[in-house]
Amino acid sequence: MQPEDYRAAVERYRDMVWRVALNGTRHTQDAEDVTQEVFLRLFTTRKPFQGEAHLKHWLLRATVNRCRSLMASPWHARRAALEPDEAAPDPAAQLGGEERDLYDALRTLPAQARLALYLYYFEGLSTREMAGLLHCTQTAVTTRLQRARQALRRAMTEEPETEREDGAP
Repeated sequence: MQPEDYRAAVERYRDMVWRVALNGTRHTQDAEDVTQEVFLRLFTTRKPFQGEAHLKHWLLRATVNRCRSLMASPWHARRAALEPDEAAPDPAAQLGGEERDLYDALRTLPAQARLALYLYYFEGLSTREMAGLLHCTQTAVTTRLQRARQALRRAMTEEPETEREDGAP
């Protein structure tokens, strides 16, 4: 890949890769690491791309794979939680009211459900494209989407638990 093509790809797809990574990892620092690693891999690859769609698919696939590797690593299971970085960008900063509630509920879902909803609704991928990215069947993708929608619906309608006056839950 030529340097000017690489710069153009980074400018065009940086936000998309970061958002997918954030949905896959739930942490801005991890999402930044994944994004950097994906674009480093793009820079070092010798693979020719047959157009923008092929490049976008490759970036999404590389991002999903890197998120999976990171989340499955023994290091990830043993690390201590970091304090939130006040300077880190908040992806929902521009959202208000109901949109913010939807975003917060989406962040509580398991990774598979969160990623399926994000790729389908925000990146506009078809179930066939998602099946290729996630290495599963189209039926599995539609099942994941259905279950993710149900989980999101439950998360959006749950009332916060309140204690009764007598102290019972």
